Amino acid sequence: MRLHVNGIPARVFKGGCDMVRSSLKRVALVALPLLAAFTLPAQNFNGVLTGIVSDATGAVVPGATVVLKNVASGDLRRSVTNSDGFFSIAAVPPATYTVTIEAKGFKKYELKNVAFSANDKRNLSDITLEVGETTSTVEVTGTVADITPVDSGEKSSVISTQQLQNVAVVGANAAEFIKILPGMALTGGTQTSTGYAGEIAGTNNGPIGSFSANGQRTGAMDITSDGANVIDPGCNCGQAVNVNVDMTQEMKVSTSNFGADAAKGPILIQAVGKSGGRDFHGQGFFYARHAVMNANDALNNSRGLGPDGKMLAPRPNTKYLYPGFTLGGPVLIPGTDFNKKRDKLFFFFGYEYYNQTVDNGIYQSFVPTADMRRGIFSQSSIDALRGAQSIGYQVD
Repeated sequence: MRLHVNGIPARVFKGGCDMVRSSLKRVALVALPLLAAFTLPAQNFNGVLTGIVSDATGAVVPGATVVLKNVASGDLRRSVTNSDGFFSIAAVPPATYTVTIEAKGFKKYELKNVAFSANDKRNLSDITLEVGETTSTVEVTGTVADITPVDSGEKSSVISTQQLQNVAVVGANAAEFIKILPGMALTGGTQTSTGYAGEIAGTNNGPIGSFSANGQRTGAMDITSDGANVIDPGCNCGQAVNVNVDMTQEMKVSTSNFGADAAKGPILIQAVGKSGGRDFHGQGFFYARHAVMNANDALNNSRGLGPDGKMLAPRPNTKYLYPGFTLGGPVLIPGTDFNKKRDKLFFFFGYEYYNQTVDNGIYQSFVPTADMRRGIFSQSSIDALRGAQSIGYQVD
């Protein structure tokens, strides 16, 4: 469960108390130590917005008010340009924003669709205010090309919510999406199959440790969820916590030249969880894979039928059933004006049940007969592996 207070995400853990609080004062006394626990240090995933405001002649505009508004939650962040026309807004969570700039004697400037991903540092260096009344507004619609950082050599890719929802993956781990990125290669070691299939959900079973990025060793990959490191610290080879596809807003994969504020690497995956906004949103989903829709392995079919008419090697009875739901929105208290404008406190809750029945099937082995160990490979010695039934080998 996630709470957003003024747009800053915090973790909330389940707990209980047998006492009924009779006053808000007691609630506050209990809540303050809990909120204080959320200030524990974690890897920063918030961004920074900077810019220089000038007029049509190129002269800087000091004292201009800059407002950054979260489109989903309505959360506001403010700054004022200094004597050099420069402003900076820090601790910007990943989301889509609208930038509004106002100064006396100038028309209001509005830039929409400014998207922030994890740890982004964006600079708006081409803000020009037009002379006029503040009641007039100059509206600019931002595009990805317009606001892509150009003052950093960071090499990274962002997997958006749309891709997470529309691209099919085998499992329910959002980190599996790294396989669609360039430079990512599955590793299998000496096995004939890949080291990660994505079918089984569980701890230490994610793609971390099974992919090589840009030729790096598999242990060079790290993953965080909302700034918290979720890789297995014992072996650096798997995820201690899975990143759920339906509860993830985006994933940013940084492969080189990122800032020193990223504690580990050289390949860093930053997952950002979904959060609540001004409006209530939710979804229900059901992910199902069942053995009745699978074809049997050809080698199993070659074993034939037993005396009872049943297959000696039936298809594995494996099934994966994952029901779940998500719900997010503003925190409201009926009968009060608390959070009336829906811009202070939000919640997001998600649940998914993993019902897995994993059948590994029949393990087959080839044991040489006594004749084979003496170098005799007659048809009868080969047929002796399965009695009178031929296993498909013929000796002329």
